[in-house]
Amino acid sequence: MSTRTADEIRADRLAKLGRLLTALVAVTAYAVATLVKRSWRRLFPFYWVAAELAVAWVAGPLGLSWQTVAILALAIAATAVGWRARSRTVRAWRAAIAVVLGGYAVATVAAGGPAALAAHPTLTIAVPTLLGVVLGWPWWHHLRHHAPAPAPAPVVLDEPAEVADPLTAHWEQRWQHEVVGQGVCTGTTLVKAIEPRPGVTEALVRLAPGTKPGPLFKSGPDVEVALDLNEGAVGWRSTGKTARLRVILVERSYIAGGVKWTGPTYSGGRFEIVRFTDGSPGQWVVSRPNFGVLGGLVVGSSGSGKSRALGVLIANLLAAGIQVAVGDPQNGQSLPAWKDAVEYHPGVDKTALLGRRLHAEIMRRSKLLADAGVDAFDENDPRVKALGLRALVAIIDECQLVLIPNTPIVALFEQAAETMRKTGVGLVLATQLPQMKSLGGSVRLRDALVAGNALILRLSNRGSGTTILPDDFVGDPFALPRELEDGTPTAGMGYLRHSNRVGMLCRVPYLDETAAAAAAPRVPVRWNVPEIDPASPIVLPGHRAPAAKAAATAGGGSAVDRLRAAFGGGRKATTVVEQVTPQTSTEWVLACLRRGPASAQALLDRPDCPVNQAQLYAVLTKLKDSGRITPPAQRGGPFTISA
Repeated sequence: MSTRTADEIRADRLAKLGRLLTALVAVTAYAVATLVKRSWRRLFPFYWVAAELAVAWVAGPLGLSWQTVAILALAIAATAVGWRARSRTVRAWRAAIAVVLGGYAVATVAAGGPAALAAHPTLTIAVPTLLGVVLGWPWWHHLRHHAPAPAPAPVVLDEPAEVADPLTAHWEQRWQHEVVGQGVCTGTTLVKAIEPRPGVTEALVRLAPGTKPGPLFKSGPDVEVALDLNEGAVGWRSTGKTARLRVILVERSYIAGGVKWTGPTYSGGRFEIVRFTDGSPGQWVVSRPNFGVLGGLVVGSSGSGKSRALGVLIANLLAAGIQVAVGDPQNGQSLPAWKDAVEYHPGVDKTALLGRRLHAEIMRRSKLLADAGVDAFDENDPRVKALGLRALVAIIDECQLVLIPNTPIVALFEQAAETMRKTGVGLVLATQLPQMKSLGGSVRLRDALVAGNALILRLSNRGSGTTILPDDFVGDPFALPRELEDGTPTAGMGYLRHSNRVGMLCRVPYLDETAAAAAAPRVPVRWNVPEIDPASPIVLPGHRAPAAKAAATAGGGSAVDRLRAAFGGGRKATTVVEQVTPQTSTEWVLACLRRGPASAQALLDRPDCPVNQAQLYAVLTKLKDSGRITPPAQRGGPFTISA
């Protein structure tokens, strides 16, 4: 029989009591946590009341003055306004609660704090509670009409869920009242919404019979106004079904602060050239399997980020092992960082020769591939490998200085752009002037380029004449400012055609061209045709050179004319005189000045002037530097032919 002392018995009882109290505290904490978890949404307004009473009680012991409490109340109200919510109404409701109960807390502290609560407990406790009930009514009304549904099973956005979740219900109501109710996107119904990332909503929209999807793609600005979203925050996607479209709504931009360059992303014939405002990538397609190589068009005013976009393009092409040739009519000023990384052709004449050689390369490749039985260029095709052909992309910046209207070089580029895809050659033209004159006035050339890719950056002036933008282009690059309200530049912002975000703003990554060019691999260009003789005339396939035409005329003309001459009859032979027009803008200027001195404005005002103002001044400067013409003695005077 063991005996225990009184101290041992007391210690044992205290240990049991401690375990009991610990278990009681744990159970109480669990119960309180469960109660708060299940009822916090309904009791949420009374939490504000409890906070107001707590401030009033602790103000006295802590020595807080009513001025300090007022500052705290204003800070809480500002936080309630700025804190993210699903609508402005919720923000306004939170701010109203903070202001009313905060003001009552200030009044209670000013009246005496705990002493006032002790003297008038009914008044000081009942009034905040009553205010909490009144101010909490919108919250309870919201819970009643927007009660959360049970967690649904995973759904696919293409198929609307039978039971709408809170996010879908919220956007369905907003779409119906704020968009369709304002006469925008009439005949549509939002049936499903998901949130792929914070601040971005992707919704499925069902079209009523008779509603055309085409006009909806151009309704982005109207939707932005209706939902009070930023410019370029709405994009559209096709679902493959005429009766359904996807719309992307962005409340938080992922490109406002710029996009960081993380290196080349080329994979499977395409790479990321821009990032959309919803954070998704926008891709430039270089090639498709069994389809060939695609070209493109890049348009952007000075300072819009056009050179940066071309740098991203070149860096990805070199990383993929694709041959790159660059033409820079501005003598090395357009893409100076890439002079040593690619085959570089500075100056107008050398760039024109690059275009002529590219055309000859395309025609040569077409003959080689046709003889080998290859329908479309595929670098992995054994027949293509046996020929030693690799993908080649030519990039010509400031192309308006080369593509002069009414000159043979334009027809040469047209034929090259329309034939290049199946031969593994791509042509990318870039310009800062949004007019068709920048492409030599050729709609055929524009359509052939934008059939591949088109990146339209900020444009400062619509200019005159036919716009260079495609007919189905969606977006307003002319409305983009140079800087945002906070002073952030918009360089690199624009719109990408042929994307799954139609009408949505995008941005080119910020690229350090010098560092990227130094890190890029060197891929030498292997031509299958020799260099072009600058003195040789431009002759398109299927056409005869002027010398050949003259020889044919000297030989007696057509076979019918020769037969008539042999038998001594028929009509009198006529001499056909071929009108020879200047092949380049330089020859046109010299021909005009040979007739007599003329000022630059007089040349520009001539109805047969083949160039715009910038191109004309570039030609005059070139002729003046070479000593072929004499500049005027004073500004605006006539130019003359040098002696």
